[in-house]
This record gives sequence, C-alpha cells and structure tokens, in this order.
Amino acid sequence: MDQSVHRFKSLSSVCRAIASGDMTLAGRLIDREGPDGFEGLGSDQIGESPVMMALSTGHPGLARKILAAGYEPDFWEASALNMAGVLHEIALKRPDILNLCNAEGWSPMHLACYAHADTVLAVLCEFDADPNVVACNNTLETPLHSAVRTDDPGLIETLLAAGADPRFTDAAGRTPLQLAIELASARAGAALALASA
Repeated sequence: MDQSVHRFKSLSSVCRAIASGDMTLAGRLIDREGPDGFEGLGSDQIGESPVMMALSTGHPGLARKILAAGYEPDFWEASALNMAGVLHEIALKRPDILNLCNAEGWSPMHLACYAHADTVLAVLCEFDADPNVVACNNTLETPLHSAVRTDDPGLIETLLAAGADPRFTDAAGRTPLQLAIELASARAGAALALASA
C-alpha cells in the first residue's frame, strides 16, 4: 500500500476514535505511527480536523501528540494551539484567509480567545484580521464575546485596541459587557467597563 494512503487511513482512524470518545485508542493509533507518521497530512486532505476534534473534546495533549506525529496544522489549528510562528508564516502567504470561519463556525480570532492565545491574537491583529468578525454559527459571537467567556482582560484590551466594538450583540442580544455580567466574569467585565469610561 502507498505510504501516503496508509497515513491517510491511519489519521482517519484517529478521527473516528476521537469522535467515538475513545481517547485511549486514538493515543495508541498515533503512537503506532510514530514520529512523522502523519507527515504531509492536514485537515485539507482528510476533510476534518483531528486536532480541533481533540481540542473541542478537552484533550489538548492528544492534539499536540497528533502534531508531534508530523500533522501540519492549518491556520485555525495554529490559532487554537497558540502557535504564533506557524500562524505568522501562514498569514505572510495568505492574509486574505484570516477572517474565515472553520466548519464549527469559529474564526482564528475566536479560537485564539478561547485558547487564551495572546501571541496568536497579536499576530492576527498585526495582519489586520477583523476584531469584529461574527462567528458563522448560531452564537453570532464576536471575538470580544469569546474573550469574555474566558474572563481574560488582556485579550479584551488587545481586541479593543485593534478596533473591536463592544456594542455588538450575540444571538441572544447580549453585548460583551452584558455577557460578562451574566457569566460573573469579573475581570472581563472590569476591563470592558474601564474601556467604556
């Protein structure tokens, strides 16, 4: 069997294991491939992201293990894993894609906020990614809403400095400050209140 076909099938098996909730099996499948076992593969070849699947199920260690096996992260994955250097290289080549949403409806800015990825957020701002980009899912959140959910005032300050509008509302009609109050995100609420003073 062609080596690239084998790697593709193995990575697809990892995705199925993650989707079924069997992280032990996913880890064993990755270990079996060894270093560089997924070299040259990325979500564009397989249609789904095992890295994002691992992150969304609360398994960042598994996501990093996939990368260590040679998997090439895309700009969403780099954003969610605070891989500023990788994102910078992508942005140099394709600055036009930095506001695109992934299959789950999140832009790189949203993912950076959820990951507390301040260095990635700085790269996105450097390349003029839109700090008011609206999630392409039923939340209709802006990155400020995402930063509020993580109660991270540093991210909020970075977004506001980049031009984020704190008046934008999410699908439930909440501004970021209203969301901070609802979630009792005291640090985020204080940063937003200070900015509006």
